[in-house]
Amino acid sequence: MEFPVSLSLEEIRRVRPSKYSGLDNGAISLGLAESDFDMPREVKEAMINAILEGRYHYEMSGVPEFLEAAVEKLRRFNGIDATEEEVLPTVGAMNGIWLSYKVLLKPGDHVVVATPTYPPLIERPKSFQAEVTEVSARGDWHLNIDALERALTDRTKVITICNPNNPTGAVYTKDELEQLAELAVRRNLYVISDELYEHLTYDGRKHVSIASLPGMRERTITIFGFTKTHGMSGLRIGYVVAEKELAKRMREENAAVVIHPGTIEQIGAAAALKCDYYVNSLRDYLQRVRDTLVAKLREVPGIEVRPPEGTFFAFPNLNALFESDKEAVDYLLKEARVLVYAGSGFGMGGAGHVRMNFCSPISIIEDAAIRIVEALSSRYTAKERNSIQ
Repeated sequence: MEFPVSLSLEEIRRVRPSKYSGLDNGAISLGLAESDFDMPREVKEAMINAILEGRYHYEMSGVPEFLEAAVEKLRRFNGIDATEEEVLPTVGAMNGIWLSYKVLLKPGDHVVVATPTYPPLIERPKSFQAEVTEVSARGDWHLNIDALERALTDRTKVITICNPNNPTGAVYTKDELEQLAELAVRRNLYVISDELYEHLTYDGRKHVSIASLPGMRERTITIFGFTKTHGMSGLRIGYVVAEKELAKRMREENAAVVIHPGTIEQIGAAAALKCDYYVNSLRDYLQRVRDTLVAKLREVPGIEVRPPEGTFFAFPNLNALFESDKEAVDYLLKEARVLVYAGSGFGMGGAGHVRMNFCSPISIIEDAAIRIVEALSSRYTAKERNSIQ
């Protein structure tokens, strides 16, 4: 598949209003975690046909073809042998995160979260009066298993991970996930695994779902979605996979809040689950974009940038040039007219870094990279001059 690389910045601004909210006409947003690429044609056709056929009524147990497609994909891609009763459609991943903590936690429970990570994974347990301990990743952004174990208490109920990791781009290996699984089994813990970027792994890396490992099927809730990998952010559709009784409780909780995700959206998601060509093409294209951005950033003296192993985020360390990551964000927006996000917003270990979303046509990322490098190089030159005086 050829991606629409000819899209202009003006066209993207028109169809991605939230991503560009508050920015002037010449600014480029590498902020909001949204794809700038169109969803698969098959998804559009499936939803249009469903509307024309009158399929826009309640589906309390989930749309049959969505559940069937999800079960098949889980077996084929994730190595998770689930039944349709163990798959729950959700109103995006946020709904899945809320439900996961809702059914697992009670006041006074303790959650250990591997950070940096997606902020709701840190904040949501507090809604249920649970205590949260953040455990920072190793220097290579991979799991610090020893530190995770040291953080456990007799009240710990859950360890939460995001794999592939937002914002660092780390793709956890089977070996480290096996170590985490052994810890979870030994200490009788649940694992919540956010796997929204499962298809976006680079340089031949393979995504491993922790629920596929021995002893983890019944103690893992895995969260999936379509926003990142299929360009379907506004449709608000995702799904979770959990042991049968947990899934039943989650379904009951959701019925009291949203009844169920939209029928039309589930039909579109069923089509998306069969579009392997799309996610494979997106992954290959984004690897090229990643390489372009990282190579350009490395032209700036004094900054550290590790090529992300997955996702569509670069997470450079700008500590050498700025007092804080928030100062860096303000500087780049003013001097380069490029919006990035402060790493400190992603929990322990993120401070000093900024997150850059490169899920855009390569021409736009090249433009943004040139602006960023020019602005940071000027900053470096000014700091060098001041240090000599």
